[in-house]
Amino acid sequence: MAEVLIPYIWAATGFVMLIAIVLAIFWAYQHNQFNEDIKEQIFTTGDDDRYDA
Repeated sequence: MAEVLIPYIWAATGFVMLIAIVLAIFWAYQHNQFNEDIKEQIFTTGDDDRYDA
């Protein structure tokens, strides 16, 4: 019986993980986590040699 259920358990686990990833990306998008303009708020020209404005 266990050999029959194992593929279904793996499939269900994978499906739940895909849903969780999609929800996490959606949450991040809604909360402006992909906004790259933040670097202009943190850094100014001349702060560090590694920062290319």
